[in-house]
Amino acid sequence: MQHIQPENWIILYFGLIFAVACVQMVVVYTLTNASNPPLGLGLYTVYFMATLLGLIAFALQYSLRAPLRLDVSSASSIFYSYLLLAAAGQRAEIKMGRTVFGIICAVACVSVFIAEPEDILKVQVTVAAVFFIYAALLSGWRGWTNSNIGDGIMAVALMMTASTLVLLYLQQTEADYTQFQTASFVLYSSAYVVVAIGFLASVLIENQQKLSHISTQDPLTRLLNRHGLEQALHVTLAQAARQQLPTAAIMVDIDHFKEINDNFGNKAGDQVLRQVAQTLQRISRASDIVARVGGEEYLVILPATDLDDARTLAERIRLDIAECALLVSQQQITITASLGVAGALGAVELNRLSSEAERAMHLAKRGGRNQVASVENKPILYSTHVD
Repeated sequence: MQHIQPENWIILYFGLIFAVACVQMVVVYTLTNASNPPLGLGLYTVYFMATLLGLIAFALQYSLRAPLRLDVSSASSIFYSYLLLAAAGQRAEIKMGRTVFGIICAVACVSVFIAEPEDILKVQVTVAAVFFIYAALLSGWRGWTNSNIGDGIMAVALMMTASTLVLLYLQQTEADYTQFQTASFVLYSSAYVVVAIGFLASVLIENQQKLSHISTQDPLTRLLNRHGLEQALHVTLAQAARQQLPTAAIMVDIDHFKEINDNFGNKAGDQVLRQVAQTLQRISRASDIVARVGGEEYLVILPATDLDDARTLAERIRLDIAECALLVSQQQITITASLGVAGALGAVELNRLSSEAERAMHLAKRGGRNQVASVENKPILYSTHVD
């Protein structure tokens, strides 16, 4: 390190960090105005700003060959290491340990102003390394559970930073405080750049995943929408055509839904939609595919299921929906549904199958609602069940 001259690297480092910070701040500003900003955005912004200010101050002080104050630099590194830990915890939605680590951070920051230089170095390395490791574990956990490589990049960078920090400390002698502080500056600034890149990558991947879900998922009920249903059924319908398997469909329509919205409000209507969706998911088998295909209409596709079995399941769904009243403003809302069942053997088109299930559902409506009616494909048979 003694051969590295400030004029040879300080401008490059300062420029690199400042460029990354500018890009990061532009993205953060854009995301802040979003209707649903990413988790941890606020704390990550504070971390980036605090770290940037600390690194710039250290860089300017070093370039001017001013005497280094190890206590201030150590306290700064401990503080923004904790900010990073808190930001990673907020993004991973894990609050465990935040208060304890906050107390440790406060005690460590105070101790560096009163301890001996040798002890200050130990406190800085130990506390910063622990904070970086825990932040790495939080980021790694989120990257694993959300399949987000951006969080994985941050986890790897932070784990390497903690390991390198400890290794640098073990290689120092008692007279190497200035060299260690310079090496720490390089290490912290490098980690800052990689964490910024990882965070931006994580946010971009997360937004892409959200856009993908929006195109295939109904945001209110978290069921598949029509587009998502078509994608999910691509393999299932092809297999039914090859192996001449039966396929059934159940169209579910909530009775008098407009009156529920008019009398109790849209929030109550949304609760009804979610409750019916949960009922369908609970009763349906793992192989069945449930989607919301209209305002108050749902379509359940039953692979390898004949018409009789589909009617049995539809009857269970009808009874379960009718038994689960919704309580709104101390008043019970009775929910019923009309269900249409259609079946086909072998090759089948989704549009035709759903149209026949919808036709059967209208038969149930005309028969008095809260009923199950069925339509079979080739030949077409009509039957209406009335309780």
